[in-house]
Amino acid sequence: MLLTVPFVAYVHEPRPEQPEARGWEPDLSVWRPALGALGAVVIAGVVHGYAGLALVIVAFWLGFRAIDAALPYRQGLREHRQ
Repeated sequence: MLLTVPFVAYVHEPRPEQPEARGWEPDLSVWRPALGALGAVVIAGVVHGYAGLALVIVAFWLGFRAIDAALPYRQGLREHRQ
């Protein structure tokens, strides 16, 4: 006759310590071009002629750079595999 003895083991695994939560830090890669675009638009409102046109174009360029830095996925079709 075969006797079976239940085997119970308690394994204590301590919980890993949670890292300390860091405070909020601004993402300067987004804010620099955004503030530059805002500044270019404000100055373009004061300046007239070709200088104003150049500042509007610079504002568009900086605005698109800010949007590009703010959006997480920017690879497009570069990741496409056929």
